[in-house]
Amino acid sequence: MIVLLYAMATVGSGALAVRAPLADRQDPVRRRYAVLGMTVAVTWLGWTLNLLWPQLVLGKLINGVAATFLPYALLAFIDQFFVGREASPGDPRLARLGGLAPPVAVAYIVAELFAPWHFGQAGVADILLGSWVFVGFGVSLFRLWQRHQASKERVERARMRYLLGLASAAVGSTLLEAAARAFAPASAEASTFWAQEGLVQGVLPPVGALLTTTLLYFLYQMMSLYRLLDLTEIFARVAAVSIAAMFLVLLDGVSAVSLLGTYPTHGLFQAFVGSALFLLAWDPLRNQLERWFGGVLNPRGQVLADAIVDIERGLSRAISLPALSAALLDRFVSSGRIPAAALYLWDEERRLYRLVAERGSGAHPALLHVARQPFVEGFLDGEPAYLRVDLERQGRRDTRRAEVLVRRLQLMRDMNADVVLPLTSGELVLGWLALADEVDSDGFSEEEVARLARLGLRAAGTVENIHSFDQLKEEHRLTALGTMAAGLAHEIRNPLAGIRGAAQFLEGSRSGPDMEMVRVIVDETDRLSRIVAQFLDYARQLRLHVGEVSAAELVGAAARAVAAQAAMVGVTVVEDVAPGLPVLRADEGKLRQVLLNLAQNAIQAMPKGGTLTIRAQRGMVGDPRSRQGEGLEFTVEDTGAGVAPEDVDKLFVPFFTTRHDGTGLGLAISQRIVQAHRGEIEVRSEAGVGARFLVRLPFTPDG
Repeated sequence: MIVLLYAMATVGSGALAVRAPLADRQDPVRRRYAVLGMTVAVTWLGWTLNLLWPQLVLGKLINGVAATFLPYALLAFIDQFFVGREASPGDPRLARLGGLAPPVAVAYIVAELFAPWHFGQAGVADILLGSWVFVGFGVSLFRLWQRHQASKERVERARMRYLLGLASAAVGSTLLEAAARAFAPASAEASTFWAQEGLVQGVLPPVGALLTTTLLYFLYQMMSLYRLLDLTEIFARVAAVSIAAMFLVLLDGVSAVSLLGTYPTHGLFQAFVGSALFLLAWDPLRNQLERWFGGVLNPRGQVLADAIVDIERGLSRAISLPALSAALLDRFVSSGRIPAAALYLWDEERRLYRLVAERGSGAHPALLHVARQPFVEGFLDGEPAYLRVDLERQGRRDTRRAEVLVRRLQLMRDMNADVVLPLTSGELVLGWLALADEVDSDGFSEEEVARLARLGLRAAGTVENIHSFDQLKEEHRLTALGTMAAGLAHEIRNPLAGIRGAAQFLEGSRSGPDMEMVRVIVDETDRLSRIVAQFLDYARQLRLHVGEVSAAELVGAAARAVAAQAAMVGVTVVEDVAPGLPVLRADEGKLRQVLLNLAQNAIQAMPKGGTLTIRAQRGMVGDPRSRQGEGLEFTVEDTGAGVAPEDVDKLFVPFFTTRHDGTGLGLAISQRIVQAHRGEIEVRSEAGVGARFLVRLPFTPDG
C-alpha cells in the first residue's frame, strides 16, 4: 500500500509537470513549474524503487540525487511566479543553490557508496542529504516570507500565506519521517514484502508525499487560474472529503475490532451496514459540509451562492421586464457581493442592445446602448461569460485578436462590468447581465461563473416567456384594433363618399375661387380615404402567400411602376440586378408593395431630378442577435437631400412623416412585411448626398 501511494505521487507529479507547459510553452513560469514537478516526480520514483528493492542502491541514489535539486527548483519557481519575470538563473540567490547542488549530489553518491559509518539508522549520505535539502527548503520558504512581507496586494499575500502553510507542512512532515527513520531502533529482517516496505518507510506514514503532491497541485491551480477563490473552493471540497475519510477510518477501526471477536461475521455485517448508511447520507452531507467550509474560507462566495438560489426562485414569478429586473438586479445588489448590476436586452426598433435597468453604484452611469459587433461574437462562439481579468490576459497573449478584445474590454469598462453573462436562446443572444465586482475582491471563481452562467440560461428563458406574453398581448390588441378599425372605416368611408360626391357635383357648377376650394375638398377626402385604407392594412393581421419569386422580376416591376412618375420630375431610374441570383420563397405581392413604396418615396425626395437606383444582390441576413446567413439584399437609393439625422430613428414609427401629404404608414407597413419574411430593413443617409434603404431577406421566409 505504501509503494502504491508513492507510485501515485510519482505519476501525479509527473503528469502536472508535463501538462503545465502545454498551455503556453513560452511562459517562463510554466517552464520552471515543469522543472519543479519533474524533480519531485523523479524523487518519488527513486523512493518507490527503494521500497520495491531495498537491497539495490539504485533507487536510493535516484531519490537522493533528485532531492538535492529540489530547493533550487522550488526557489526558481517562487522567484519567477511571485518576484517577477526579471528573476533568472543568473540571480545570485538561484546561482548559489544551483551551483552547489551538483557537488552535493556527487558527495551524496560517494558517501552512499563508500562511507560505511552510521549514526543510528542514518548513514553519512542520509545526514548530508537531509541537511542540504532542509536548509535549502528553509532558504526558499524564507524568500517566500520576505516577498509576503513586501507585498501590498491582499490577494497575493493570501496566496503566499496558503503556499507558506502548505509548503511548511510538506517540508515538516517529510523531515519528521526522515528523522523517525534515522533514530528508529534496529529491527529484525522482515519476512514479507509488506513488512519490508514498512521497515524502509519507518514508523510514520507517507504524509510528506501526499502533502508534496498536494502542494504541486496547489501551485498548478494558482498558476493556471489566477484567482484565489478557485483554490478556496478546492480546499472546501478537500476538507469535506477529509472528514468523510476520517469517518470511514473510524468505521473500519470499529469493524476491525469486531472481527477479532468470537463471531467475525458480526464485524463484517457491521462494516457493510455502516458503509451503506454512510453512502446514503454522504451526498446531502457533502453539500452541507462544502457549503459550511465554503462559508468559512470564502464567505463572499457563499453570499453570492445564496443570492443565486433566491434569484432562481424569483425568476419563475417574473412576467414583466420590471419584475425580471427586480428579481435579478435587486437581489444581487442587496446581497452586498455585487455593488452594481445592469440588464441589457435587444431593442428591435433600434437594432441594438439597450440598457433596460441598472441597480447599485458604479464608477459612472452604465452605457445606454451597445451595438451587436464585436461584443456578442464571443457568446456566439460558445463562451459562457466574459470576465474582465481573462480578457486582459488574453489581450496580452493573443496578438491576432488583440483589437477585438480591447474593444470588448472597453465596452465592459463603460458598462461598469467585471463579468458579463449572456442571455441566450439557441443561437440568439437576447441580451446579457453585467455585474460589477468589489474593489478588493479576487474576482469570480470558475464555479461561481458556472453558477452565474446557469442563472443566465434560466433568465433567458424568462425573457423569452415575457416576450411571448407581450407578443400575445400585442396580437390581441391588434385583433381588437382591426375589428374596431373595420367598423370605424365603414363609418368614416360612407360620409367621405357623400362629401366627395357632393364636392364633385359642386365642381361642375362653380368657378374661380370657389372651384379651388371644391378641389381642395375632393383632394383631402381622397387623402383621408387613403389613410383609412392604409390604417386598415396596418391593423389587419399580416398573412403571407409564399411562392417562388425572381429578384430581377421584382426590381423590374418596381422600376416600371414608377417610370412615369420619375419622368415627370426628371428622375432617371437605374436597374442593377446581379447575375445568377437564386429565386426567393416569398410573398411576391407584398414585396412589390415594399419596393414600390420605397421607390415612390425616393422620387418624392428628388423634386428637381436625380437618379433612382434599384439594386438586387447577394447579402448577409439573419437575426442580428445570432450568426447571419446568406440571402438577398435589395437597395433603393436616391440622390436627394437625404434624411435628417434626428429623423432616422423615427422613420418606421407609425404616423411619423416628413411630408405634408404623407400618411406616415408606408414605411411602417413595409417594415412589417420585411420582418414577416424574417428579414430586416434599414436606412443609411448622408445629408446632401441622398438616402439608401436596404432590404435583406433570407431565401426562404423561415430563415
